[in-house]
Amino acid sequence: MKIIVKDPTHSFILHGFLILFTCIALLPIFWMISVSFKPSNEIYSNWWFLPVPFSIEGYAQVFEHTPFLMWLTNSVLITSLQTLGQVVLAFFAAYVFSRFEFPGRDWLFYLVLATMIIPHQAMMVPTYITVNMFNWVNTLTGVIVPFLASGYAIFLLRQFFLGVPKSLAEAAEVDGCGPLRILWYIYLPASIPALTALSIILFVNNWNEFYWPLLILMDENKFTLPVALVQFQNEGVLETVPTMAVATLSTIPVLALYFMCQKKFVEGFTNTGLKG
Repeated sequence: MKIIVKDPTHSFILHGFLILFTCIALLPIFWMISVSFKPSNEIYSNWWFLPVPFSIEGYAQVFEHTPFLMWLTNSVLITSLQTLGQVVLAFFAAYVFSRFEFPGRDWLFYLVLATMIIPHQAMMVPTYITVNMFNWVNTLTGVIVPFLASGYAIFLLRQFFLGVPKSLAEAAEVDGCGPLRILWYIYLPASIPALTALSIILFVNNWNEFYWPLLILMDENKFTLPVALVQFQNEGVLETVPTMAVATLSTIPVLALYFMCQKKFVEGFTNTGLKG
């Protein structure tokens, strides 16, 4: 829905509110970056956002005393494989749910929707027991495999596929195309914006996942970046500067991904009807 403002005064006020709310939303990010460049004894004595004096003490502590590059590699590997698996499985499942009719199809789709309602934390204990049966505890496989199926991803792609004109698939069938060729030559090219938007959403969610890797991983060298944040504790007291340094570094890959795919991301939201 577009807001049309004809009065210049109203337009000025509207833009003023938008700028204000944007600054409020970005305030924690600015504070995080500022603290990461402050000396430890200047965190609470200096409330200015500009770090004065400027210090890289926190970043030096991260790279000198922790396996940060290993944590970064683990996060990239786990997040990439998990996101890829979720998108691929959702792509095929959504195609089946949107194009084919078979007994129990609607009930199966309702079960998929039910997985979006059940709290993630409520499934951790049975999931942990299952993973333990496969001897996947303290392994990257145990982090990735249990959540390869995403009900949200299936639902989103199914809604997009329902908007693809059936006449295209019917014309392809007349030309002798089978279901897989129709999926590859018609549905896949049409769904690139939706797949891009979905991939970014899933990547960010998987990147920020904390509780499951914390539960399943014990070896420090296998930690992901969100789990690694809790390592900067001294007798239960959080070391703020190195923690903010890790948090700042962990946002760089996600921001880089978003800026590279920004156009497709916005286009995907528009085409899937998620934008009002």
